[in-house]
Amino acid sequence: MYEELYKQRREALAKVFRSRTLSHAYLFIGGEDPENEETIRFLVRILLCLSTEQQPCGECRSCRLLASGNHPDFRVIEPEGGSIKIDEVRAICYDANLHPYLSSRKVYYFKRFHTLTEEAANAFLKTLEEPPPGVYFLAQADQELGVLPTVRSRMQRVNLGWHEPGALPAEEDEEFLLEGKDLVALFQQAEVMSKKEREQVEEYLRDLQSYYRNKLLTGVRQKQPLNPGLTQILMALQTARERAAANLNLRLLLEDLYLTIYETLKI
Repeated sequence: MYEELYKQRREALAKVFRSRTLSHAYLFIGGEDPENEETIRFLVRILLCLSTEQQPCGECRSCRLLASGNHPDFRVIEPEGGSIKIDEVRAICYDANLHPYLSSRKVYYFKRFHTLTEEAANAFLKTLEEPPPGVYFLAQADQELGVLPTVRSRMQRVNLGWHEPGALPAEEDEEFLLEGKDLVALFQQAEVMSKKEREQVEEYLRDLQSYYRNKLLTGVRQKQPLNPGLTQILMALQTARERAAANLNLRLLLEDLYLTIYETLKI
């Protein structure tokens, strides 16, 4: 059962990473185990693959270099002495502004991201919020609370801990993966979310607003035509936040929000 769930989750993530709605920063919540490591590296292969068809193809120069551990546009950052420090982050921020060597993209993979010091996190914020075109940050953290709110609010969060023995798929897994869901699934999610504490829902709406804002800004930075759908979604999210603050019914406001997002993404 868990192997099947693992495959489904990986394929769902792969679909997002192959799409044009990709975010520039992802925070993967889950332990540093082989399955999580393989999932993240599989997504890296998708991002850097040179094939115009199936990604990853496993045959192009980029795929071969990744397999050998020598890709010039991929860098792994691990804590030294128990933490990821400001000097390492400053080096990453500088390197991110340099052109890729081989691919059209550059990928930085942070292991144990929860060890990022507060000083390093503050140094990372500007680059995280306004990354150069084609730059992607993937980060693995054992727990979400270990990452500063100012940092995690600028990243799309994906829970990878659901496949551990004895655990069920976490509700948070799908919080930001709204694309591709049917309306029934979205209304089911609204029901689940509405049972949480109001403060949690308000934080979720803020994070979701940040997620779609980052998508809009990414398109602007890449000189793509302005997406009016994203503007509409951001307006709906602002309305939902105001309704939540006014103590209106959470389920109804979430259903209304998801309906707007569903209709907008279908256009």
